[in-house]
Amino acid sequence: MSTKEQLKTVVTQTNYNNADKTTVSNAGQSSDQQGYVPLRQVGGTYMYASAIINKKNVFVTPEYMDLLVNGFKLAELKHDVKSLAYVIMPNHFYWVFRLSEKSDDPASVYGEVKKNVTLEIIKNLVEESKGDDYQYKLLDLFENNEKVSRSKPRKILWDFKQEAKKYDNVKRYKVWEAKSKLFLLNNEDKLMKNIQYVLDAPVRDRWQFVEKAQDYPYLYVSEEILEKLAA
Repeated sequence: MSTKEQLKTVVTQTNYNNADKTTVSNAGQSSDQQGYVPLRQVGGTYMYASAIINKKNVFVTPEYMDLLVNGFKLAELKHDVKSLAYVIMPNHFYWVFRLSEKSDDPASVYGEVKKNVTLEIIKNLVEESKGDDYQYKLLDLFENNEKVSRSKPRKILWDFKQEAKKYDNVKRYKVWEAKSKLFLLNNEDKLMKNIQYVLDAPVRDRWQFVEKAQDYPYLYVSEEILEKLAA
């Protein structure tokens, strides 16, 4: 059975609340009754969320989507992290991953992913800006969807440049929102609630890209999590 077929089976068995308005800031994040838990944990499991600045819809073509997919894959190879789940939306992403048993630094992992992806985003936008029309076409899923509009590549680059001027430590382009969110998922309950949040992303009322999560092409769930969902 393929991963998509497994996910289809699991999703059918799961009770979704598609109208859930809970934000990622409290998705599975209850107060720890045992006291303070350090964020940095060797081999820790984390949920990371980050968005394109000013909610620009950058991840709307296969070429731009694949930049993040490849970034996650490179992190797995270079840092020995395990991607447990991720979803890429037009202007943000959620990534659940586990560090290797030799690392306690999630920031170095997601920081490198975003740095590499940023360079490729700018490279693509510059290339697209050379012509009068888009070089990369919208995903079929986003065609004729009023919730997914895309500015001209030149306009996106200009906006990134303008945002960069607001920061002393940014030279040319500011691609990502300054604030991103990282959560330590240090128990099974937190892990599965955040996995649920990832699964729900493409079917929430705000987007409604698909009726069933497994039909969204840029949602990934690992075999390990599929087994947990099916249990």
